[in-house]
Amino acid sequence: MSKAINRISNIFLNIIKFSKEIIYDVFHDELIRRAFANNAFDGALTLLGILMGNIVLTEFNPVEVIKVGLSTCLAIGMSGGFGRYLSELAERKRSLKQMEYYLLTDLSDTSLEREGNRKIISMCIVDGVSPALAAGIPLIPFFLINSNLLTLNNAIIASFILVFIVLLSLGVFLGKLADENSLKYGVFVVAVGFLTSAIIFAASILFQ
Repeated sequence: MSKAINRISNIFLNIIKFSKEIIYDVFHDELIRRAFANNAFDGALTLLGILMGNIVLTEFNPVEVIKVGLSTCLAIGMSGGFGRYLSELAERKRSLKQMEYYLLTDLSDTSLEREGNRKIISMCIVDGVSPALAAGIPLIPFFLINSNLLTLNNAIIASFILVFIVLLSLGVFLGKLADENSLKYGVFVVAVGFLTSAIIFAASILFQ
């Protein structure tokens, strides 16, 4: 019994440790930072497109929005995570073999290979989670409709607000990384969201 408890506690501690490493990489690793920003932006704008597409329909169905939204979150997450894993794994192996060729030594099971594998896993997790999270957060208000905590109109408004909060937060994050005016970056990203909304709305009306 004690061995099982120790094993579970070790697994839990390893998960916490790895989560801290991923968070550290998001702020300090250039490739992972770009992956986080790009994919979170994709997720938020994709959900924005789903909302705008439903707005122009004659009847806004929150259940359908949840189904399509969750399906989209899953698809984006799986595509981003596994796509990044396969591409990065191929690139890392290629780089490692080139180093082995020039150094005339086997680098298998070295700290270099282990660190590379850790970075690959970190990157694919960030690639999978960031768009799913950015698209999933604005769906929360629609789950509150069945609990009678929000009306449909309030849920739609709250969802749009959450989308733009996600975009604003992403812009502030990029501004801090660039050591520039964070608010300026945030406003710019939100403006892109508004422009996207206008284009989607106009296209939906045009092809309705």
